[in-house]
Amino acid sequence: MLSIQEHATLDEASSDLLDFILEPSNWLSVAQLDPAAWPGQNAVYQRRVGTLRVCASVDVGATLDVYLHVAFRAPGLTPVKAADHLEGFLKQRMPLTPNSEWQVEVDERRWIHFSRRYAAPHLKA
Repeated sequence: MLSIQEHATLDEASSDLLDFILEPSNWLSVAQLDPAAWPGQNAVYQRRVGTLRVCASVDVGATLDVYLHVAFRAPGLTPVKAADHLEGFLKQRMPLTPNSEWQVEVDERRWIHFSRRYAAPHLKA
């Protein structure tokens, strides 16, 4: 069983987890990522606020595309409520703007995943 850090508020969890994942040394290479090493299986990429679990990472793809990935899980959580949590989770560092595009997915373990490009496409020579 994972030993996940607990916080009293989503703001506290956000501050702690975003400080960790936005550090480039903690970015994850998706091409080399073993499915067992998905951040959902790694407690350092997760925080808990009551029954809500938050998992976040910055993922670097094989083509050097960089994505921010945030996922939530809780009993009875819906995608709409998870989107509200996403807004609260990001508001201190990167407030959501109108028409910002996020990919949303619900997996078989009932995690609700949000992802979007974090950095502009890399330069080509």
